[in-house]
Amino acid sequence: MKKIIYIVILFLLSIGFGACQPIEDEPTDIEILTDAFPQNDIYYEIFVRSFADSNQDGIGDLNGITENLDYIAELGVTALWLMPINTSPSYHGYDVTDYYDINPDYGTLADFQNLIDQAASRNIDILIDLVINHTSDQHPWYVSAASSSDSPYRDYYVWNNNTAYESFGGGMKDLNFENPDVITEVENITDFYLNMGVHGFRIDAARHLIESNNQTLDNALLIFELNQHIKEVDPNSFLISEVFEYNYALYTDYYIGSDALFDFSAAYNIWDKVGNGNNRYQLVSNIQKSFGAIRDIKPNFVDAPFISNHDIDRIASMTGFSSFNSFEKLALAARISLTMPGSPFIYYGEEIGMKGERYEGDYITGYGIVYDEYRRQPFIWGEPEYQTSWLPSDGSNDQTVAVSLQMNDQNSLFTQYQEIIKVRRENIALMFGNYFEAYQDNDSNIQGYVRYVEHEGIKQAVLVLHNISPDSRMIDVEFLEILYGDLTIPAFGTLIVTIDPDRIGEYI
Repeated sequence: MKKIIYIVILFLLSIGFGACQPIEDEPTDIEILTDAFPQNDIYYEIFVRSFADSNQDGIGDLNGITENLDYIAELGVTALWLMPINTSPSYHGYDVTDYYDINPDYGTLADFQNLIDQAASRNIDILIDLVINHTSDQHPWYVSAASSSDSPYRDYYVWNNNTAYESFGGGMKDLNFENPDVITEVENITDFYLNMGVHGFRIDAARHLIESNNQTLDNALLIFELNQHIKEVDPNSFLISEVFEYNYALYTDYYIGSDALFDFSAAYNIWDKVGNGNNRYQLVSNIQKSFGAIRDIKPNFVDAPFISNHDIDRIASMTGFSSFNSFEKLALAARISLTMPGSPFIYYGEEIGMKGERYEGDYITGYGIVYDEYRRQPFIWGEPEYQTSWLPSDGSNDQTVAVSLQMNDQNSLFTQYQEIIKVRRENIALMFGNYFEAYQDNDSNIQGYVRYVEHEGIKQAVLVLHNISPDSRMIDVEFLEILYGDLTIPAFGTLIVTIDPDRIGEYI
């Protein structure tokens, strides 16, 4: 009898233990598409010097970013773009002296590796500036090249008689990409950082790499060659090129080699149609035309929408966004950018409405002569622990509410960003793919578009409607579910609904 009871107990225990074993969950649609579209992220651009100071020397650093990854995660972005982090004699870092080391103001290679690792633990990718159009005139390559015509580095640069060519002034000497040794050097640099765990690179000044009679094609093919090498190291890596040009017809060919391009055309249309109110009915149609041109070059392109960056006056300082309905327009501009295809980019401080404009060689007491510095001024934490102080205030952000306060305000611009980012991340039609078609009933007040994605039987369609007028608008449209907003769209508001993916044709 005892033996029978013992056997029964063992049987019951085995059932119990079996029930406690974890069952591997099936991957969600979001997880499946994240793997299928590894180049689709939501980026946060950081000028390291201005973001967060971890050692109280007044200068932002890599450890400051690491210690604020929770803030970045709470905002909801999935990737970071770090402006130049290599050694450099300038405040901005776009004149590199050593591609294999970190600016000592920012930390060390060990600090950078720690940032990469800590970001990865939060599923945040790292993109870094690849400044290869030129080096500093203090780079050892150039110092050697300038010292003798027999230097092994002489042909690393472009010479006119005995003068090295500069696309940009200030001692930034252009590299010679007709020299295969230079290309090998750049490939070695990318290998170094990919092996550290970097997700990809932003190619600075991509249109200037080769300045020739066939400049666009030559540069596109050079970038293609570089990207092929990068993909051999990491097939999921991301290469985005900066071609500073507002006319999309002049930069679409760069998609031959690039995974993505910054969408200057869309940014201009947002400033013009939303900010200034010019020809509002053309907003979506203009963007759709540019996408059509890009698809002719690369059907599965990745767009990179943005509304301002370090080379442009901050959007909150632009005339159209700094007078009437400024808060509502800033929030709408963000929602347009963050519901477009691809990988949208947010410039640090945009989420709290920071201002900043270019000066033309003005003298600032306590600093000196300034140009672009105030487009890149210190982030406003509202608490002293991480506040940087390398640049004295010019008063432009005296009325800007600090992030520490905005995070606790349900009506703040920060919350507006946080909410739309959450909607994007939770809906595959917004987060993945590049489908973008204009809503059939667009007019001067309502501008909308359909976003759609399908992958291995997973599909979703979303209708995004923006009210770009100063008056509320009633919407009568068939939908499945409201994701964001209300059928009465307030002035400069947004409505996002899911629609039947098999009936898209009824909306476009």
